[in-house]
Amino acid sequence: MRVNVYAEEMTDRIEIVEKVIDGQTFTGLRIYLALPVSYKPEAGGHGVRPVDPAEDGQAQQLQGPFMHRPGDDDSAAVTFWGKRDLRETLKIAMDALDRHYARTQPEGPGNG
Repeated sequence: MRVNVYAEEMTDRIEIVEKVIDGQTFTGLRIYLALPVSYKPEAGGHGVRPVDPAEDGQAQQLQGPFMHRPGDDDSAAVTFWGKRDLRETLKIAMDALDRHYARTQPEGPGNG
């Protein structure tokens, strides 16, 4: 199975979760997602309106948890489970990203 999650959907809300199955502890890294919404501020800074794709100009983005009311959080999340040390897999992924960006980004302020 392939799941696509875009960087714009990921948040800095993370949670470490655990469950025990047949005496074995599984650790998960849960990353909460939020759907970005494009909007344009109303003239004078009062209110917002949805973006019309036919309009010219730059839309702004909002992102937030999917809450019906306080305490009722139905936000989507992706959980990566590990039977052993999940950090090793995540380190491999970070190393691969570091190598990729080292090849594709020029050196300089703000690019390192």
